[in-house]
Amino acid sequence: MITLGIIGVVAAMTMPSLIQDKQNTERVSQLKKVYSSLSQAFIMAVAENGTPDEWGMAGMYDEISHYQMATKLAKHLKLSENCIDMDQTSIDKVCNPDKNLHLKSTSRSVILLDGTRVTFRCWNSQCKSNYTYANQNSALKNTCGEISVDLNGNKLPNENGRDRFQFYVTKTALVPWGIQDDVHQFEKACNRKVTYPYPGFTDEKMYACTAWVLYNENMDYLKCDDLSWKDKTKCK
Repeated sequence: MITLGIIGVVAAMTMPSLIQDKQNTERVSQLKKVYSSLSQAFIMAVAENGTPDEWGMAGMYDEISHYQMATKLAKHLKLSENCIDMDQTSIDKVCNPDKNLHLKSTSRSVILLDGTRVTFRCWNSQCKSNYTYANQNSALKNTCGEISVDLNGNKLPNENGRDRFQFYVTKTALVPWGIQDDVHQFEKACNRKVTYPYPGFTDEKMYACTAWVLYNENMDYLKCDDLSWKDKTKCK
């Protein structure tokens, strides 16, 4: 009986961790599929309309600019819900029930067939925003806007780095946040117990975990605090 009791305690302690690991593995796989779909949509949109600086956008404070980006990309995605042309009340019901996204005037959203919510935002109509750290990554020198995704749509946890991730829209490709030499650095954003010279951890910064998930195929930053692109890419 004592042995069975010990086994039961151990099982109760390990089960939540096993469930979390399974969920994380599923999210890694889903994010890779979503990134592939978005990248293909970007390629087709560029083939039809030229690079994003030719899409007739004006900037982040122009509502039509977000519409232009969203319509050109969403055309090539398989959707379960299209909130691009909805009024704000309908958007809040379908694509934004917890009202945690930007208003219609600053973004446009759709929901993919797999339940992923995708939100488009234009930043710079000429694609001249620079998000490379110390000018080391040329891919981020011509940034036009962003695409954020929530892998399970309107369901919880709605947390950056867990089910929410983000990509730069550049003139030439979609680039995941937190890529090496991004101004949003993984080591500063995703290690929960960071110390000097890193800033204090905040959930908002965890969009920069996106590239890590795609390239290292894990979410181990949720379990340990000393990961880096150059040295340690897994907790064990």
